[in-house]
Amino acid sequence: MQCKALVVDDEPLARVRMKSLLEAYASEIAVIGEAGSGVQCIDKVQELDPDVIFLDIQMPDMDAFEVLKNIGEDDMPLIIFTTAYENFALRAYEENTVDYLLKPVDPERLEVAIEKLRKRIPDVAEQQQMPADFSWEKFREMFNARENYLQRIQVKIGDRILLVNVDEVIRFHSEEKYTTVYTLTNQYIIDTPLVDLEKMLDPCQFVRIHRAHLVAIDYIAEIRKSDMSRLSVVLRDKNHTQLVVSRNFVKKVRSL
Repeated sequence: MQCKALVVDDEPLARVRMKSLLEAYASEIAVIGEAGSGVQCIDKVQELDPDVIFLDIQMPDMDAFEVLKNIGEDDMPLIIFTTAYENFALRAYEENTVDYLLKPVDPERLEVAIEKLRKRIPDVAEQQQMPADFSWEKFREMFNARENYLQRIQVKIGDRILLVNVDEVIRFHSEEKYTTVYTLTNQYIIDTPLVDLEKMLDPCQFVRIHRAHLVAIDYIAEIRKSDMSRLSVVLRDKNHTQLVVSRNFVKKVRSL
């Protein structure tokens, strides 16, 4: 059974790009419609009854939170937010929020979101029940609180300073006085200790698995039991990096 998707963005080219990216998942996801405003989105949800909305956060007529308040509990699909602004990076605080994507959407990051959606879509009917004490105003407050966490990392290279978005980071590896920052395409050396980085990063986004390893939760593909009953995690990078979980962090990893 295909998942029915609605693509919502006030920028026509952004809608075209999202639909193009979703073609790779055509056997699982059917794009049944699109909307260019909040009002259109509300109408399309009532008309088409989608399972998931790829929803732009900022639109001229109303923001995503106003849209969702107007959809109502009974018609609420799953949500994958899209945004062009780094400070809008948010985690899934509410049952109907699957993930968020920064624009322009990266195909590999979309794959992570689709994998989350696969785990949720068999239970759409159950997931559509909103918590009794939930309000979109509370959600907005929690969403805005994410700005307190580190959003980008400064990497000094000679006379230049590169800015690496935290959402691009797969893992951090500490060696002596330095920390290596790994993304899907590059790696960088910084002099910030891992213990300090951990305090600055969103705990819903990164997990400590070893005194030398801090890993992005979204990029963990598998948790395996290795030799001597030790746990290890396999990452979603091209090398399928496998890292051993220290005994001190096993409980935290098992709870993911």
